[in-house]
Amino acid sequence: MRAAALVIALAAISAACSPTPADSDAGACPNDLPQACPSDVPSYKSRVSPIITDKCNACHGDGGVAASKFEFTSYANVYAGRGSMLNQVYACRMPPADASALTPDERAA
Repeated sequence: MRAAALVIALAAISAACSPTPADSDAGACPNDLPQACPSDVPSYKSRVSPIITDKCNACHGDGGVAASKFEFTSYANVYAGRGSMLNQVYACRMPPADASALTPDERAA
């Protein structure tokens, strides 16, 4: 029982001390989650789709390593996954650290 508690405590300490996106060399994760949707909703076709094509579809598009998790090659799929996508973006989990970061304007769109 004590050994199990020790293992759990060590795992918690290890997780707490592990690098997070905010601890990376790229800088802290911006605290830029908007309080509401923009009044001028960005066009999916002209604004959002090019960002997804450039930043997401290498992994999440057809044949990508994460295509089975989230597939963002159509508006319907992006719309269906928007909550998860926004959570990942605003938590700085996506795009991954080894990929090109989103600009503030891209994050807002």
